[in-house]
Amino acid sequence: MENVRRVLESYQVFPVDINKVTNRVYYVQSNKQSYALKKASLDDKSLTRWLEIYQIAQSQNLQNILPVYLNHSGELYSRDGNDIYYLTPWVESQNRAYSIEKVYQNLGYIHAKTRNVQSLSSEMRDSSRENFLVYKKKVGELRKKLLNHVEHFEAQHFMSPVELLVCTQYRDLVQVFYVLERRLNQYLESLDEIAEWKISLCHGKLKDSHVIHGNQLYFINWEHATYQHPIVDLAMIMKNKSLHYDTDKRLLLDKLKVYTDENKLENHELTLLAIYLLDPERYLETIDHYANRKSDDNTIDYVIKLQRLHRQILFGVHFSEFVEEEFEMVSLDESES
Repeated sequence: MENVRRVLESYQVFPVDINKVTNRVYYVQSNKQSYALKKASLDDKSLTRWLEIYQIAQSQNLQNILPVYLNHSGELYSRDGNDIYYLTPWVESQNRAYSIEKVYQNLGYIHAKTRNVQSLSSEMRDSSRENFLVYKKKVGELRKKLLNHVEHFEAQHFMSPVELLVCTQYRDLVQVFYVLERRLNQYLESLDEIAEWKISLCHGKLKDSHVIHGNQLYFINWEHATYQHPIVDLAMIMKNKSLHYDTDKRLLLDKLKVYTDENKLENHELTLLAIYLLDPERYLETIDHYANRKSDDNTIDYVIKLQRLHRQILFGVHFSEFVEEEFEMVSLDESES
């Protein structure tokens, strides 16, 4: 703990108790208040970007980004050897089951407040089209690979639980590929009509453990933050929440309007979000690792992982159907005619 005490001294904080919460987070209790000390995953390049985030948070008055204390040198971080640390208030989360409505509302506010609109040049449009055509080809290859796995598994005299699960889920994956390919076609058709591209401050690694709810909701750990399209954050929070069997997926869909009331999304952006949510790459990667024995995971590990990823990408199908109904998007059937 000596390194932790040295860092705290640079903030003029003299602890009466220090508890290691994770490998990188320490709970610090002083006579006056409680703190969270974080050992950052930052190098010199990402440190510059991280500092810019807090300048933006201050200038834009983004109160849902948990503040970081200045040390006695007036800096937002302290070094101990090659390690970088920063200090924040310790916020005791009053309700870990915070509402997705609050997450959507506050995330939408941050995205809208920091939004920049760029004109989309013909070169940028052509580059985007090329990238999506490459991805569309990859999706076709993944579909063939899945079929090869299923045919191989079904040829076994006795299938393992993993192989049986993949074959059982195959029908759902056929639907996933069907919807994904048509959403890709729809997005490619819309590219010529897209004149602008929106980017916002995005958290970059949004999941439940990076959201705390004390007197208000805070987003923490902005070490991976970037400026990019806001659907990156939306896709990440939806993917992480839809992994779990006890997530109310209907609520995850119904409350999306709370986000779009803060930060409106055009139809082509909703189509792009559907594409992100339908991406089957991690599911296929898991089957590949099983088939090629590239992991130390046991049978139970693979079954759990595949069940979770299956829930995740099937949520993409539900999302695609939902936005078609609720946001007056062109239906898949109509887009094919």
